[in-house]
Amino acid sequence: MAVNHLDESKTRLAADSPLAPKSSIEATNVAIKGLVIDSLHVDNILAGTATWEMRSGSTNQPGLVALINQGSGQIVGVANLVAIKGSISYQDRLNNANQHRISEECLRLGDIDNWDVAWILENAQPLLTPINCQHLDGIDIWVDLEPQVQEKLALAIA
Repeated sequence: MAVNHLDESKTRLAADSPLAPKSSIEATNVAIKGLVIDSLHVDNILAGTATWEMRSGSTNQPGLVALINQGSGQIVGVANLVAIKGSISYQDRLNNANQHRISEECLRLGDIDNWDVAWILENAQPLLTPINCQHLDGIDIWVDLEPQVQEKLALAIA
């Protein structure tokens, strides 16, 4: 199982930037992308009971990401995307259920066999108040956050 640690240099801001939050997440990062996640899974990530978001492909978007509750159009938290583990076997997915919280029954049904890549998230932090963000219907992975949404998010995690 290969682990790809992501390069966060692409998402760094100067510490004196007005958008740079002063938080426990990353004092020099601001989320510029939102990751759309099913409500059950985003709840587990924000509760600290899951650190893997299972996907069918990899990404090269490291650093702080906004967590968007699928179907709500709302940012409900933030987390650091730190690494990718890819092509995880069926057996390894079963053995690591404590990392992703997908039930054994769901894994056995085979409907999500193509979810064999773990996006590893750390330092998940829920927002006290969700932030509305607009994204097009059908977008199921990344949302580019508008500058005003980035600013609201930076203030929310400060």
